[in-house]
Amino acid sequence: MAKPLSEQVIVITGASSGIGRETAKRLASKGAKVVVSARSEESLDDLVSEIKSDGGEAVSLPADVSDMKEVQGLAKDAVTLYGRIDTWVNNAKRADCR
Repeated sequence: MAKPLSEQVIVITGASSGIGRETAKRLASKGAKVVVSARSEESLDDLVSEIKSDGGEAVSLPADVSDMKEVQGLAKDAVTLYGRIDTWVNNAKRADCR
């Protein structure tokens, strides 16, 4: 049985805008600890500030999903911060995919 959202650590790629951003906000509003990632650090910082001002918990870890080492670093850093990853939302697409 899956953990309730309020007990999950969730990594969301492509979180700087659109569906990824809205997903992060909604999951955080349900009590999830969200780790938001994208290439745009400034947009991520704005998102984290918004989530925190609404009472949620979030951190930003910028990464480019087209670089496997950055994705591995994202996972490692999320585990270092929270001890685990319960759910991974792969919302970003590789920049070279058309």
